[in-house]
Amino acid sequence: MDANKSKALNANKRQIVLIRHGRPKSAHNEFVNAVNYKKWVHDYDRSALDPNSLPHEKVNLDSSYIIVSPLLRAKLSAQKYGVMRVDEYCEYLKEMDIPYYKVPFISLRAWQWVVVSRFLWFLGVKGHFESFKEAKRRVVKLADHVESLGEHHQRIILFGHGMIHYFTRKELIKRGWLLTQKNSDFWGITSLESNE
Repeated sequence: MDANKSKALNANKRQIVLIRHGRPKSAHNEFVNAVNYKKWVHDYDRSALDPNSLPHEKVNLDSSYIIVSPLLRAKLSAQKYGVMRVDEYCEYLKEMDIPYYKVPFISLRAWQWVVVSRFLWFLGVKGHFESFKEAKRRVVKLADHVESLGEHHQRIILFGHGMIHYFTRKELIKRGWLLTQKNSDFWGITSLESNE
């Protein structure tokens, strides 16, 4: 098959692009106890972007259906990226709740708390936040929604978050989508194409 024909075939493939938000201003990593870690989570969820956090690379937004998480850091990231028109703010695309537990007498760095708390969360330890099981159900709804939109839009771009993107990517691959690019850092771009 010649290169032009191959390009034409790729141009007809449906594409889903997941873009993670930029670095939040509050994403510091100091030592905190459980009480202050809860405050750290609260601040992270409401944080503006670090003004020095800029996209490493950009995808072309033309002719794309653009979905943005309703959380502030995703909205601000879409603006900073140059999005002029958001087609949809989607609740399914919100980050999986960052869990926090009452663990006395321990201080850890904030991101160590995130790792420990996520581990307990994956094991099913409950708290005053979305459970892992509920979050996974939301991933399925998001994948259903995006695939449905894909029947009318060739390219869908989602501005969202690390964990929700990770599990959405896994769900889409399970459904037959092909991973063509993966980067889960701040501003990271993950791309998938339909295997049709």
